[in-house]
Amino acid sequence: MKFKIINDLSIFLYNIIPEKHLSKLQEFLMRGAIFTEASEVLAMLIIFILLSEIALALLLTIFGLPTSVLILPFFSIPILFTYIVVVQERRAQEIEKSAPDFLRQLSSMLQVGLSFENAIEDMAQYADGPLYDERVLWFCSFQFLQDG
Repeated sequence: MKFKIINDLSIFLYNIIPEKHLSKLQEFLMRGAIFTEASEVLAMLIIFILLSEIALALLLTIFGLPTSVLILPFFSIPILFTYIVVVQERRAQEIEKSAPDFLRQLSSMLQVGLSFENAIEDMAQYADGPLYDERVLWFCSFQFLQDG
């Protein structure tokens, strides 16, 4: 479900932030299995922080909380960063565990006479694991075709 304010802010951010920074952030997000555009993630983060600040300001005036609670929404940035790093580490460990099986299966399929593209396609359809993810296999075959 798309909200108009997120979409508008995302377009605004996309137009003012240099492409190289957005692409680096997009790459970082994708490594953490977040497949949303970088400008949309930034827009959601900005809106979350603004709404949280407003809510905390209201609570501050109603309950007389200390003004230091207004820093709490900004902790969402390091929390998001930590989440992405943890997901990357888990994924790297899963890949390290499944790489030998993946390579053995690819090797046997190539030895039987399947082309590289057909072997990758079959592996994407019938196998499980992080290396069998269709995006990874598509990228692998794309790189092979460019190099070959």
